[in-house]
Amino acid sequence: MLEQGARTLMTSRLTLEPLSFAHSHGMFQLWSDADVCKYVGPVKDYAGAPIHMPVTTSANSDRIIDFWIKAAKDGWGFRWAVLTCEPDCAFTGIVGFNTLKPCAEIAYHQLPALSGKGFMTEACHAAIGWVHEQGASEVDAFIEPDNAASVALATRLGLSATDTYSDGARRYRMSVYKVARASLFH
Repeated sequence: MLEQGARTLMTSRLTLEPLSFAHSHGMFQLWSDADVCKYVGPVKDYAGAPIHMPVTTSANSDRIIDFWIKAAKDGWGFRWAVLTCEPDCAFTGIVGFNTLKPCAEIAYHQLPALSGKGFMTEACHAAIGWVHEQGASEVDAFIEPDNAASVALATRLGLSATDTYSDGARRYRMSVYKVARASLFH
């Protein structure tokens, strides 16, 4: 599904750069935070070896970067580093897709200190627009019921709760066509 390849995306306040080792420091900050890791579930590197969360070394968060670089190369998953445009291109989190199929599974994680500023909502809208250009017709997310912040973001994005669960996480889903069509009129 990544025929055109992922590219850097820009919004009014953010730059979404394809995740790379240049984002190592920000990824360590993100994945060493216990609050960020509370609902992530088991994490493995590309070879399938477990990564204990929260990470305690940048070498372990770099294994997560390596995972997403290889997933992008293989064409089945992708992550962007979300950076503020002003004042200093600060790392705020990551957004991307666990799957790149006609129904693409979105995932997002943000540094807690930057919550409440609308950065992740803005980043997710850009990512959803990109995946729609790649041919996806739906976006879903699997969210732990107690993860109120993630549920609220999914709802703001237009995803609706379904009756489907996977490993305790509830599936939220939306038609990307509706979002793309609605954006034509704004």
